[in-house]
Amino acid sequence: MSRPLTPAARALHRAGLAGAVVTFTCAVVFPLLTALHPGVHLQPTDLPLTLEEFLRPLNDSPDAVLLWMAFDTLFVVAYLTTFAATRALTVSRPLGTLSLAAMVTAGALDMTENAVLAVHAAQASAGEPVTAAPVMTLYVIAQLKTAAATAGIAFLALALPANTRLLRAAIAAAGAFVLVTVAGVARPELAPLEALPILLLMGLLAAVFVRRLRASARGGGAIRVA
Repeated sequence: MSRPLTPAARALHRAGLAGAVVTFTCAVVFPLLTALHPGVHLQPTDLPLTLEEFLRPLNDSPDAVLLWMAFDTLFVVAYLTTFAATRALTVSRPLGTLSLAAMVTAGALDMTENAVLAVHAAQASAGEPVTAAPVMTLYVIAQLKTAAATAGIAFLALALPANTRLLRAAIAAAGAFVLVTVAGVARPELAPLEALPILLLMGLLAAVFVRRLRASARGGGAIRVA
C-alpha cells in the first residue's frame, strides 16, 4: 500500500537522516577523543570513580573536558532529532510516543550533566582549581539517563514495523543496544561497547530515511510504507 510523502514529511525525513548521520559521526569521534585524551572520560559517571579521580581531568585537562561536552551536546541534539523523525516510521504511535518521550528525558538529563561538568571545566580553565563537585547527584542523573535511553530504544524496537530487511535489522540493533546497556550497568567496563549498536542503529535508520526519500522522489510523492 502507498501513501503520499508530504513536503512536511519529506522535511522530517531529511532531518532524521541528518540527525542519524551526525549521531553516527559523533559515535565514531568519541573513541578517537578517548585515544587523544585517555585520562578524560566522556562522562565521569560512566565509571565508578573516587572524588579525586573525578576531579583530576577537570583540573588537569579542562579544555579536553569542554571539547567532550561540546561533542556530547551535538550528539544529544542529533539523536533527539533522529528519534523525533523516527516516530513517523512506527506502526504503533503510542509506543513511538513513549520512545520519543523517554529519549527526550534522557537528552534533558544528558544536557544537565554536560552543563554541570562544563561549568566546572570552565572554572578550572579560568585558573580556579575545582575542589568539589556534586558527584552523587551526577551519578543519580547518569543512572536515570541510562534507564531513560534504554527504555526509549526498547520502545522503539517494539514500535517499528518489521516488514523490510532494513527495519528488521534496525530492530535487532535496538535490541542489542538494550542488552549491552544492561550488561554495562552490571559491568561498567563493558559500557564502551554501547557505541557498536548505536553505530549500527543510526546507520540503518539513515538508510531507511534515504530509501524512503528516494522512493518518494521516484514516485512523485508516493512511497511504500516502510
